[in-house]
Amino acid sequence: VKEVSEEWTLLAGPANKTSREALLTLEQFNQVAVAEGMEERKRFPPMRFISPSSFRFISANTVYHFDWVAKKIEKINHYKKGAANLDLNLQNAAAYTIDNNLWVSLPGESDHQVTHETDKNIRHGEAAHRFEFGISKGTFWSPSGKNLAFYRVDERMVSDYPVFNLRKKPMTPEIIKYPFAGDPSHHATIGIFDLKKQKVRYLKTGGDPEHYLTNITWGPNEKYIYVAEINRDQNSMKLNRYSAKTGDLVNTIFTESNAKYVEPKKGPIFLPGSDKEFLWLSTRDGNNHLYHYTVEGDMKGQITAGNWMITSFLGFDKSGKNCFFSCTQPNPTERHTFSLRLKNKKLTLLTPGVGNHTARLHPDGRYLIDTWTSTTVPRTIRIMDAKGKVSQELLKAENPLKDYHLAMPQLFTLKAADGKTDLWARMFTPPNLDKSKKYPVLVYVYNGPGVQLVRNTWMGAAPLWMPWMADQGYIVFSVDGRGSANAGRDFEQAIFRNLGTVELSDQLAGVQYLKSLPYVDANRMVVHGWSYGGFMTCNLMMRSPGTFNAGVAGGPVIDWSMYEIMYTERYMDTPKTNAEGYKKASLHNYVEKLEGKLMLIHGTNDDVVVWQHSLGFLKTAISAGTQLDYFVYPTHPHNVRGKDRVHLMTKVLNYLMENNK
Repeated sequence: VKEVSEEWTLLAGPANKTSREALLTLEQFNQVAVAEGMEERKRFPPMRFISPSSFRFISANTVYHFDWVAKKIEKINHYKKGAANLDLNLQNAAAYTIDNNLWVSLPGESDHQVTHETDKNIRHGEAAHRFEFGISKGTFWSPSGKNLAFYRVDERMVSDYPVFNLRKKPMTPEIIKYPFAGDPSHHATIGIFDLKKQKVRYLKTGGDPEHYLTNITWGPNEKYIYVAEINRDQNSMKLNRYSAKTGDLVNTIFTESNAKYVEPKKGPIFLPGSDKEFLWLSTRDGNNHLYHYTVEGDMKGQITAGNWMITSFLGFDKSGKNCFFSCTQPNPTERHTFSLRLKNKKLTLLTPGVGNHTARLHPDGRYLIDTWTSTTVPRTIRIMDAKGKVSQELLKAENPLKDYHLAMPQLFTLKAADGKTDLWARMFTPPNLDKSKKYPVLVYVYNGPGVQLVRNTWMGAAPLWMPWMADQGYIVFSVDGRGSANAGRDFEQAIFRNLGTVELSDQLAGVQYLKSLPYVDANRMVVHGWSYGGFMTCNLMMRSPGTFNAGVAGGPVIDWSMYEIMYTERYMDTPKTNAEGYKKASLHNYVEKLEGKLMLIHGTNDDVVVWQHSLGFLKTAISAGTQLDYFVYPTHPHNVRGKDRVHLMTKVLNYLMENNK
């Protein structure tokens, strides 16, 4: 879709040529849509192409097909008002939830209520396990659309927790379920709804009801469902195959264990044309690589290897002889697309330009759309063939900040506290840096699992307030210490059972690097972070007193026994089995060591790091006679979004600058 002569127009053209054909203007779309009773649009709706002449879109709980040749709209399906968790398959059937029950709407038929649960503590068709293990939804259509697998999550045994609704008079508690580390966890099961028979059957998973059922995958022939089942300790995973017809366990394909934890995030990837062989992503050798298996459990070999990680599997070509993926070659700050010849394991780099490449593969594997960005490339979008030859450039964005005199990021490595591990860092320095002068420093920190701050993307993946702070005369610095994502299994697992300690030492290694620079004012340093970064901000302020003059901690975890089971127990085990680790990581135990100014910020409706964390820390500080600053954002959840974010960042940056003179 492109603006042509001040009018939005849908264009089409061959992948290997630059010619374009106008298919449909927004005015033409609106003429047909308004005639069908829809409101006039200022932009085209999100669409999915379903034929050479038509696309699918949704408006007011209705699925439509639009044929731009015939200039005709056809109503295909309609689902109930109030639907949530919508999952639309290729056959235009819709799965969705209303309250805690699962519904299915079929083209030309009335809606079908799949489950009839009256207990609000039992949910159907919603994501399980608090979105860990790569889980993003709670329904899973079979390839033909004839069957629907779904989660049933029983939370009756999980703690009730109040989140207060400030918009009501009087303020009232809204009860959520929150599974604290070490407490009872929910019980998940997997149902299958047969659309033809209108019946539900459940997989006979058995075992510990508190285990994790993850990476649900249909086999190509729909006879089997594959589930990666992880024990509550998260140190062992079984890839199990179940009969979709009976729910019986057919076989355990393999078991994968690790002394610390396993964390599968993608199910089996079946080879094209095969229902017996698949690829599996695993970090068993220290990095995320591909392994070739049969459904009977025979490992035919490791397909990729090396000191790099696959971050995204893209698909296969039409022949099934080659696959495509994104990975961290040549270093963790970059992403590149490779093709892999399965027979001889030959790797071919398709995206040589330095930086980050995000690719989308055409269904037949002949072409890719490559979106490329780096610290020097704002954004370039190209079409390339499966050998990496660029056929055309769709977009080459200009520098959107060219009219501003802003600093650009520097990316580099420094040594971790162990003296041998490389850490990637990002630094903004003031424009026209004078190395004979001394500059204050703002350290922005996260340093927790699953997150990587330093990326070779436009502005180094930094928000715009960082170069703005550099323009105010600050050096703005971040380092991905051990425990951060995408640098290997051992790099992340270095923090196991001891959150806050290795990360602290690596952040301080970054501080020592800064102090070695002749233009850094070591007496004027401040720190800021959110969530895990809020935990680390408090950690640095209290366990390294005097290093920073001020800190702002947003949504901070204070006591890991007060955080959710799935995340916390993976990295810390339980409070019972790792009492010393939880004690050492609890920030309540360091409040008397605080030096400098510290402000905590929390959203009152935070259902991730609940408000009780920072409120409890306030109580501890008051009891110890320690002065803190505190601010809340009423009605905001874990992050402050929308227009209030301007208020937030103004408060954060002003506080840090005012207390760093």
